[in-house]
Amino acid sequence: MSREKLTVCLSFPVFHDERYVERLRGLPDVEPLILPIEPGSNWAGIDAGIPYPEPPPWAADFAEERRAVLARTQVLVALHSTEKLLEAAPNLRWIQGIGAGMEQFARSGIGRDRVLVSNASGVSSGSMAEWVAGRLLQVWKGFREDDRLQREHEFERSAGRTFKGSTIGIVGLGYIGVAVSERLRPFGCRVLGVKRSARPGDVSEHADELYTPDRLLEMLPECDAVVVAAPATDETQHLIDARALGAMKPGAVLVNVARGSLVDQDALVETLRGGSLGAAVLDVFEPEPLPADHPLWDLPDVYISAHSSVATDRYMDDVFELFFDNLTRFLEGRPLRNQVDLDALGF
Repeated sequence: MSREKLTVCLSFPVFHDERYVERLRGLPDVEPLILPIEPGSNWAGIDAGIPYPEPPPWAADFAEERRAVLARTQVLVALHSTEKLLEAAPNLRWIQGIGAGMEQFARSGIGRDRVLVSNASGVSSGSMAEWVAGRLLQVWKGFREDDRLQREHEFERSAGRTFKGSTIGIVGLGYIGVAVSERLRPFGCRVLGVKRSARPGDVSEHADELYTPDRLLEMLPECDAVVVAAPATDETQHLIDARALGAMKPGAVLVNVARGSLVDQDALVETLRGGSLGAAVLDVFEPEPLPADHPLWDLPDVYISAHSSVATDRYMDDVFELFFDNLTRFLEGRPLRNQVDLDALGF
């Protein structure tokens, strides 16, 4: 007698591609399921940090099909989450997240007592760190000004600043924060880091000095640039608020590649208008997409991109390989890679 197959729901639309589905069909104990969406829908531009009603706006015409798939789902591969996920998927045993952030599943009511949860932390950290380094090079070397001079056919010398001797503060020494440190230290930068789990007296090979979260305001005035790379939790909501922005060194650069909720955008606008910050490099916002009439678009020292810090040329394949390895582990009863405790999210 053949045993019942493990049902794996591919909620993430990229993995609907046949080459991924075929890999799963090649496992004798797995039945892949496709969670349908409307063709051409802008699912990728929708904020993944909050749960959505089922069906979500990008799959409104597939309510019945989605309901049937979720009812059978034991393993869910997803970026976005359905509200009250366990009601929609009562047989759910494991969620594999596509990104590092998993707050959407915690907000949907998933707890560690019912469902295993793993994320894709580390897969994108290298390309994100390269992006951070590239943006800081753009700001500190004055590339935007060079581009303006070229457009206006003005042959004038511009001046930038030297990386060596600069102090970089990293808020969140996880995979991304560590990768940023590894790429900026060879420039001759001094790295200070805030880590949720740090205790007084702790040291880290990835930072010249390690700070506990309650010492954030002590670290900020030391930094020429501050990179926010912590997950979104209740504790990190508006972590960079008016007080934190006011504590930063005049002329410092703020970089946010975490979640928009970590920075108080209203306070940031006021700080930038006051001229105390050198620049704000923002890849994430609250809300997303950033409204077209938001003042951040037109402030001269703001660098905006739409969740673009992760290079996608290899990312999807790398995430799928992580998931495939975890699926093998799950089938064999072995511990998962990147398992997340939703009750203890932090930085």
